Amino acid sequence: MDYATWNAQSCDVIALNSQFNADTVNDVRTHFDRLIKDCAGDVLVDMSLVKELDSSGIGALVFLYKRLKVENRQLALLGVSGKPNELLTMLRINQTIKQYDNVDDYMSNH
Repeated sequence: MDYATWNAQSCDVIALNSQFNADTVNDVRTHFDRLIKDCAGDVLVDMSLVKELDSSGIGALVFLYKRLKVENRQLALLGVSGKPNELLTMLRINQTIKQYDNVDDYMSNH
């Protein structure tokens, strides 16, 4: 899976592309582990290009959320739309993991 990462002030951003599902989640899991261990700030997952999300992807996001919460850090999702947004809303995950339009939207709320 293609993904990009960068640092934005007090948080780290990982941008996912196209699919976040059983076929691609293992590629990103190692990077999630590095974000938890090696970074100190909040983590933002940019999902603006994600068109396909399944239970494996959701499980990885929830796992990341729980591990960050233990360290008093936040996970936020950026640019979620379409079917992934419908799924997160249906499962009420959007009530636990905050969603923002983009990095600037996140920054203006923190």
